[in-house]
Amino acid sequence: MKLFGNRRHAAHAKKSTLPRGARTAILIAAIVLLLSGSAFAAWKLLVKPVERLAVSAPEPPAAGPETPEPSVVPVTPQEEEPEKTPEEDEDVPAEQPKALRDGVYNILICGTDGDGTRTDTIIIAHLDANDHTVALLSIPRDTPVATGNGGLMKINSVYAGGGADGMQRLAARLNSLLGFPVDGYVLVDLEAFKKTVDLVGGVDFDVPQDMNYEDASQNLYIHLQKGMQHLNGEQAMGLVRFRKGYASQDIQRTQVQQQFLKALAKQCLSVSSLTKLKEFADIFAEYVTTNLTTGNMVWFGKELLACDFDSMQAYTAEGEGAMINGASYYPLYAGRLLEIVNAAFNPYDAPIASGSLNVVTPEQAYSYQKQPDPEPEAPEEPEQTDEPQDTPEEPGDPEAPQEPADPDPIEDPFPDDTLWEEPDTDQKGT
Repeated sequence: MKLFGNRRHAAHAKKSTLPRGARTAILIAAIVLLLSGSAFAAWKLLVKPVERLAVSAPEPPAAGPETPEPSVVPVTPQEEEPEKTPEEDEDVPAEQPKALRDGVYNILICGTDGDGTRTDTIIIAHLDANDHTVALLSIPRDTPVATGNGGLMKINSVYAGGGADGMQRLAARLNSLLGFPVDGYVLVDLEAFKKTVDLVGGVDFDVPQDMNYEDASQNLYIHLQKGMQHLNGEQAMGLVRFRKGYASQDIQRTQVQQQFLKALAKQCLSVSSLTKLKEFADIFAEYVTTNLTTGNMVWFGKELLACDFDSMQAYTAEGEGAMINGASYYPLYAGRLLEIVNAAFNPYDAPIASGSLNVVTPEQAYSYQKQPDPEPEAPEEPEQTDEPQDTPEEPGDPEAPQEPADPDPIEDPFPDDTLWEEPDTDQKGT
């Protein structure tokens, strides 16, 4: 749902290629704007974390002492257990439901590309309100996911310009990929990043290398020198968009974006930025679409203020590049992804099993490679014989003796029109 206003202006805003990862900071900036004294007092009764339904908690006993019911999240809700039929396999064990831990949340944060049809930035933001720790997991845009017709598609295409519907589709895909559901989503428009950096007065950042790149078709001109410097919004946009000079391109760019995000988040939560709440509110209303309520946002903002962003952990799902049917993909390592999920993003009270992650690994990705069509068979050559070929006679010496003609020539049983008759095209198998 749209939290504030409408996106008419955003729809006509000037488009540019999306910086991956860094626009996550607009969520933090938007949360900060809700923390002013008068606004907080007005929304005090609404401030609460995201509600997560216990969709298949056990029915309370008919009699006996009461026992607390944990919050449980299975795959599908059901009112009551259906009657079993003789065809059901009684020996197949059902997966034990896992309870969600209190105060632990994962929010999907996305940013669209230049034309607004794909989510080139996909980040899972993890908040543990119990110890006030934050972690980010970036999903590479070329991560392959299986389609219903037996093919592959890139995960950044799942959204397909679908607004809330597209975000719900993407959230469902990420649930299948990572083994846990997200608790909400935030979709950010392009201009929010530059506006947020300028609003907080710029950000000090150590640029890892010289960055020089120009593309007039995108109105993109990047000229940054290596070293610590103060970046405004336009320069910061160039920093997070630059990729041509990196050995690993998108992956290394994601790491730079995560580092810049830490610096931007700290600047957004500084005392000086808290005096610009109205400006933050204007950016948030114009460029952000979310299914979180106002009370949810205030609650998350309050918890984020207590977090130490210097210790924030940032991860990128690991894999390797692969060319499949002429397209570039980045299939992931399933084992490494499971380690990251259980170490920093698991919302349950038990480890997530490997079978809960639906990952297209490099080995599986190559199985989708189509085999080239067989080359057409060459037509059969006529059989070669040792008999001399007839050649036209050359004029010779008229006085030379002539050989007598063959008095009884042998008739050819296969005249040329029969020997080279075209095959019947209506007959199969020729």
